[in-house]
Amino acid sequence: MVGIANIILVIPSLFTVFVGIKADNTINKNKYLILCGFIQAILFTLVALIINQATLFIFSSVSLINIISDILSDYSNGLKMPMIQRHIAQKDLIEAYSFTQLITFICSLSGQAIGIWLLTLSNNDFSKVALINALSFLISVGLLFPIVKKLDYNKVSRDSHRPKSLIKEIIPIFTQIKGLFDQSTHSHFIHLLIAVLLLNALGGSTTAIYNIFLLKENLFNLSYSQALLVVEAVTVSGILLASLRPYDYFSQLSIGQLLKVTATIFILMGLANFLHLPVIVGLFFLTFAAYLSGKINPKINALLLSRVPSHVLARTSNFLSLLFTLSIPLGTGIYSLISAWNMSMTWLLFTSTAGLITLLSISKE
Repeated sequence: MVGIANIILVIPSLFTVFVGIKADNTINKNKYLILCGFIQAILFTLVALIINQATLFIFSSVSLINIISDILSDYSNGLKMPMIQRHIAQKDLIEAYSFTQLITFICSLSGQAIGIWLLTLSNNDFSKVALINALSFLISVGLLFPIVKKLDYNKVSRDSHRPKSLIKEIIPIFTQIKGLFDQSTHSHFIHLLIAVLLLNALGGSTTAIYNIFLLKENLFNLSYSQALLVVEAVTVSGILLASLRPYDYFSQLSIGQLLKVTATIFILMGLANFLHLPVIVGLFFLTFAAYLSGKINPKINALLLSRVPSHVLARTSNFLSLLFTLSIPLGTGIYSLISAWNMSMTWLLFTSTAGLITLLSISKE
């Protein structure tokens, strides 16, 4: 069941490009933005009514509802993008997305903590958690409803509703992504895209590597679970701190330069652990790498909104999100397998991959 639940979390990502195309082609975005919130509230109310019945049919139904809700959230995000593009000045986009990243992390962490607390308090009554989810969507709609009509955007023409082949819908994505990277850096487009994906895979795999690494290494005589908590804490702290400082020196660097600096820090981290330096040395570099990684996503999102036309904005953003999403489990799987076999080889491969990212990020000039 746990394996199936993990697969369910990935399924919505597989539809993200198609959802983005639909969001781009939606004419009355305001109306559907409100409608999505109401539908999600209804769906989780339904979950609250049925979830305490332990049958395979109920599990399947709840899983399907969860998939539908995630797809609706993805669709809603796509609907919002042209509104954000229209109402936030280009110079403020990095700050806006840094703040969004900060709020997302805080909500994720607090949501998990509140969920566990509620389950403990209610003796594992999942229906109460589902009702709170439904209430959250209703509150969101309630806050959005008074202002949604004021959120104007560049509306798409009705020609967008005419049937088009999938190829014609997807071709603009590659054109926009290539133009986006070509305008923002002197590095080769394909090289830079591969570098971003590799860096995402490295960043996503660090926790999995440390899960095995700390089985044999000692961190201040802490227990294994305490040491893992420290790893999670420094990673999250680095990203949160990056979100709070949207105008520092590193925020002014191009994507290519950020990739090179972050990859260099990962090289130092990999070498520190390969050479069996104190674990705290590797964690110091991990914190700095997490801080730099926290600069990359807001910068890419800001570039998207400042340089991609609104009628292809959601599909372009979702395509990049799909690539980033798929690169994380791929990197985690590869490094988990290797670390279970040979930890020294893991850090050597980790360092080599970071070195490759540095080479791929080098300017064409």
